[in-house]
Amino acid sequence: MTPILQQFLSEARDFLQSISEKLLQLEKAPDDAALMADLFRSVHTLKGNSGLFDFPEMSRVLHAAEDLMSAVRDGRLTFSQQLADRLLDAMDFVALLLDEIPAGTDASAHAPASVSLAASLRELIVDAQQVDDEQVHPGEAATSRGSAAAVMLPLDAVPEALRAAWREAARAVPLHWIVYTPERDCFFKGEDPFHQARQTPAIVWQRVKSMEVWPPLAELDPYQCVLRFDLVSGAARAALDEHFRYVPEQVSIVPLTLQVLESGLVTASAAEGAVHAAANNAATPDAAAAHDSGNGTFALTSFAEAILAAQVTALSLPDDVAWLPGRVRAIASTLAACFRSSGRIDALPSLAAALATALSLNRAAPLRDWVTAHDALQVLPLEATTQSKTANTSAPAPDAAPQPVNADIPGGRRPDDAGAVLKVDQTKIDRLMSLIGEMVVAKNGLPFLAARAESVYGVRDLAREIKTQYAVINRIAEEMQDGIMQIRMMPISGVFQRFPRLVRDISRKLGKEVLLTLEGEQTEADKNIIEALAEPLIHIVRNSLDHGIETPQVRRDAGKAAEGHVVIRASQDSGRVLIDISDDGKGIDPAVIKRKAYEKGIIDEAELERISDQEAVNLVFAAGFSTAETVSDLSGRGVGMDVVRNAVERVNGSVSLTSETGKGTRICLSLPLSMAVTNVMVIESNKQIFGVPMDMVLETVRIPRGAIRSIKNRQTTVLRNRILPLRSLNEMLAENSPQVSNELDEIATLVVQIHGESLGIVVDDFREVVDIILKPMGGILNAVPGYSGSALLGDGSVLMVLNPKELVSWQ
Repeated sequence: MTPILQQFLSEARDFLQSISEKLLQLEKAPDDAALMADLFRSVHTLKGNSGLFDFPEMSRVLHAAEDLMSAVRDGRLTFSQQLADRLLDAMDFVALLLDEIPAGTDASAHAPASVSLAASLRELIVDAQQVDDEQVHPGEAATSRGSAAAVMLPLDAVPEALRAAWREAARAVPLHWIVYTPERDCFFKGEDPFHQARQTPAIVWQRVKSMEVWPPLAELDPYQCVLRFDLVSGAARAALDEHFRYVPEQVSIVPLTLQVLESGLVTASAAEGAVHAAANNAATPDAAAAHDSGNGTFALTSFAEAILAAQVTALSLPDDVAWLPGRVRAIASTLAACFRSSGRIDALPSLAAALATALSLNRAAPLRDWVTAHDALQVLPLEATTQSKTANTSAPAPDAAPQPVNADIPGGRRPDDAGAVLKVDQTKIDRLMSLIGEMVVAKNGLPFLAARAESVYGVRDLAREIKTQYAVINRIAEEMQDGIMQIRMMPISGVFQRFPRLVRDISRKLGKEVLLTLEGEQTEADKNIIEALAEPLIHIVRNSLDHGIETPQVRRDAGKAAEGHVVIRASQDSGRVLIDISDDGKGIDPAVIKRKAYEKGIIDEAELERISDQEAVNLVFAAGFSTAETVSDLSGRGVGMDVVRNAVERVNGSVSLTSETGKGTRICLSLPLSMAVTNVMVIESNKQIFGVPMDMVLETVRIPRGAIRSIKNRQTTVLRNRILPLRSLNEMLAENSPQVSNELDEIATLVVQIHGESLGIVVDDFREVVDIILKPMGGILNAVPGYSGSALLGDGSVLMVLNPKELVSWQ
């Protein structure tokens, strides 16, 4: 995949997200003209970008979407929910095509779907136009839809002799009349309509006409295309469709049958409805810049006169310039083109002679005299031209300040805009993160080297210098780590952006009215954390809409507003990302949860009587638990909140849930800012060292053996007036050795938090706290429970990092 294609895919996905957001905003503010214009520009740009590649299905749908939004923007169509639905479906289709591009999938299989989508979009425009026609001219509208409607091809522009030859050729070779009308702003999409027309296969006749009267030369906008190309081709229809496959909406192709060549009339059905625009344009010859007279001579308009007058003006400039030969040659070339287009080929030899004389004398006068002498093109004498044609030429004053080129170019980029954002491949950032991780490991080896220099070799001064350099390297490494982490940090809006569409679609499917509020979208977290958030949040929002928010009538009966409210809020606190998802629905009834859990065998009869309401609510995190009575595509499969908890815990996060019957539910996710570098506490047990993630450690204490009690064969102690369960690490790791104590008969206890509850893990001793790069377990070791992964310490030893949550649940 080429770099430009990769850039297109990245930008296209950003455009699609932006388009979906603006469509949802327009549903709430359909009269916002600025928002509609911004949406139109986004689709317009995306369509133009797709035109750079061979994606005809994508371009077809995007062009139809652009036409539809253009109709809304111009006031010809009213924005509606049906219109939004079809546009969103079109964007989903484009997203599907974008996902298949990297795999090299043949998109031609989607051609029927793209044609259907484009037709459904344009159907709204046609329906609206028919309604307008019926309101303004009801009788005419009915007549225009009659099957007998016919249009006239401008065959009178073709000499009779040539038409006779076509009639003979049409008996053996299929001829087609092609009308190609490029868009006014086609140049900004990388299109070259002149080249497109000239490359049409098997051309037997062609002409170029202007769609409007040419303005004075000084007022001519060179960035707008106002041309129309009429062509006759002997190629097959399939070849013509293939040639114009990127601009099918700008082309009408009509078979030139013998009947058509005789009468010039084409029925609407024969033209497949596409020739109407060509006929309308052909019916207004006065609007053209040039037209063919009956004898084939060429009559100039004011624009052609202005071109020739400009040449005369240029020829009257002083001759004492070094570039005079180039100027004269350019003027002669322009004059030759004008005469050749008019059919006055007989004048070209004298023009060539005048040019040779001007070059030999190094003067422009011979060429100027030639122009003045040839009045067949209605060129006025020099004196009259310079006086009466001033309004047409409107040449700028010599001292006028030139305007910036990009000031008038739509979408022009100012120089100071360049380089504002630098997009970097994700793999490069990951490589930098891996390198900084290795630097952290190497940095941690310096203290070991200093200790060895002092204890083994007795070189205390060298040990001191190593420690000094360690402090410097440590500061640099921390700053580099922080800098790279900032590059990896992304706003959480990347996840939040998908929820307006999700809430809209699900609420409509369920027949509910829901208002979604997003807060803290600019809260940043590590890219991997944000990616891990997507699925859990989707589960939570779907559950909130399906189980939490009531239908409008039920809410009214309960004294609530008919519209439910879901709030998703993100914030940072103490180096962690907090995400709250709350709703004002019916909440979770603990009695229902208890009954369902008992029926599914999750709790027994004794627990059913003993369990508290909050503990009952937390049962929704149990595997296979669901309160849905029936299975649907939204719920009832027993896969939901347990998936949420597992996904959050995999990134060292935690989830809590609170609910109040009749008032709503709130779920809070707490996640680390980053997973790249992990801060762990090194502990010792049975002469081995292990690591425990610091974000799970509440505190470390030493408990006297006399303070330990047994409750139902479980060791416990009282810590700060609260009962603290104790578990031996050796026992959890299936080690037979008892935990050792210090000289004061105190046992080292690591107090951790698991599922909101405190637990004391008894170890032999505490070591230091270090930063590590956690590597996942590979191969068959990946299936061993109780371990998060491994890390390399500064002295070269391997540290196994424990997962206390798995260790406890495994027992």
